[in-house]
Amino acid sequence: MRDVLELEPTTQISRDNSYVVSYPHILAHFRLLDVLSEKDFVCGAHIVYGWMPTILDLNPGKFKVPLNKGAEILTVAKKTGRLTDSELELLANLVNNSLVGASKLLHFVSPETFAIWDSKIYAFVFEEAAHNYRVNQAVKYRKYLYELERIKCRTGFRAFHESVQSKIGYEISALRAIELVMFLNSG
Repeated sequence: MRDVLELEPTTQISRDNSYVVSYPHILAHFRLLDVLSEKDFVCGAHIVYGWMPTILDLNPGKFKVPLNKGAEILTVAKKTGRLTDSELELLANLVNNSLVGASKLLHFVSPETFAIWDSKIYAFVFEEAAHNYRVNQAVKYRKYLYELERIKCRTGFRAFHESVQSKIGYEISALRAIELVMFLNSG
């Protein structure tokens, strides 16, 4: 994996990019919610899918799970910052059978503990083709989160984080700063 701390000085962040402009507004929406309802889950899923090139299909699996279960999982994530692999997988099943969609929901609910995950990030971290069957593995997402925690502990990380925030124009979590540099330098 390439070194994000070394990549950051040459990473350009456009402040008028739709993702950059919309990010703090989406984050603010989720900050207002202490306990998420089924309505919050459904609306939140649609909000984060506005960031994706895929149309949202709620609960597409053959085993139908009540949508309020998604709200319960997001509330647990918000309050504890932790989920089991089975909770991650259940949440992914509720949103297009996609760990990518689940990660985005989790990030906006708890940006300090869950990072956004997608095929570009997968390719950056694992340096191999990001086939859906690889990207959709909870174990790979966990390895990614572990790597982000390691990066946060490195000498020079504070300056990295401050520089990314300066470029973007607002405060973001450490995980978002790392993920954004990875995303912008993928491919």
